[in-house]
Amino acid sequence: MGVTDIRHLLEKYASGTCTPEELEALEAWYESFRHPEAAESGWEGDEALTRELMQDFREMQRRKERLFRGDKGWRNWWKAAAVIVPVAGIGALLWMSRPSAVPVASGPVLTEVPAAPGSKRFILLPDSSTVVLREGSTLLYPAAFSGGERVVTLTGEGYFDVREQPGKPFRIRSGKLVTTVLGTAFSIKAYPGQEHVTVTVSSGKVKIEEQAGNKLLGILGEDQQIVYENDAAVVETRPVKAEENIAWLKKGMDFHSVPFEDIAAQISEQYQVKITFASDALRQCRIRATFEGTETLDQVLFVLCTVRNATYTRQGETIIISGEGCPDEAGAVSK
Repeated sequence: MGVTDIRHLLEKYASGTCTPEELEALEAWYESFRHPEAAESGWEGDEALTRELMQDFREMQRRKERLFRGDKGWRNWWKAAAVIVPVAGIGALLWMSRPSAVPVASGPVLTEVPAAPGSKRFILLPDSSTVVLREGSTLLYPAAFSGGERVVTLTGEGYFDVREQPGKPFRIRSGKLVTTVLGTAFSIKAYPGQEHVTVTVSSGKVKIEEQAGNKLLGILGEDQQIVYENDAAVVETRPVKAEENIAWLKKGMDFHSVPFEDIAAQISEQYQVKITFASDALRQCRIRATFEGTETLDQVLFVLCTVRNATYTRQGETIIISGEGCPDEAGAVSK
């Protein structure tokens, strides 16, 4: 297959409409690049894209069992998941390359999360970096990043996964601190009224400074944390298990035989979209899937729809899920 064919299949992948045969074709394409004796296939001009896709494919293999764990009957879905669940690269590529159907807002964007326990919001920033905000938090960011830096303001707690852009650092203002990154994943906790601001790094490196005077407080690497005491300007740096500090991300994203309708209601809230069903047949179909809590909306929908042999389409800010029912399950609504 040539570049045009692969990109056509990736477009179908993005809409969740790949047939089993097309999924197998994509899997074979991945395998052809992984095999050390594979023949040249004319993709030299897309070497960077190929490398990114291969990285995603390897990550998918690591995660596939987690996504469908606990039920032997669901393990047969892994081949479909092989192209449905790449973690970052393909999703970002397709998102950035597709034409925009909605005009971009001109002013700053403020996203707020209700203070209700367990509330979360997922944000896709203009540079394809992602943020997950915890309850009672806000994020202020521009509709488009311009100039030589990317700057956002966080109040509360959020997990950031920042896409690298050489020469254009990403800065988060939170309380009295400024956190600067070039490409990494980390969390910041800076609720109003709290005595401390905490920054925890999951991967990569970040630079921590005081906003007043740009005083350098430290440079953190993976599994390191800095705690800044607001009143006394005292700084403590310590090793931590970053995964334990972001356990809140996964909360509510582990579905064990949960009706599709209930899952749709939850992700509607988290991703701020409206999800409807083309028929009632799918509503009560039960699903087993586990997510990290950092996936994009497309990645979550890809998994859920693949599991239930369904598809989804977008109409503005509304997601419409279509497909047959699940007569194979006791108590499920059949078509």
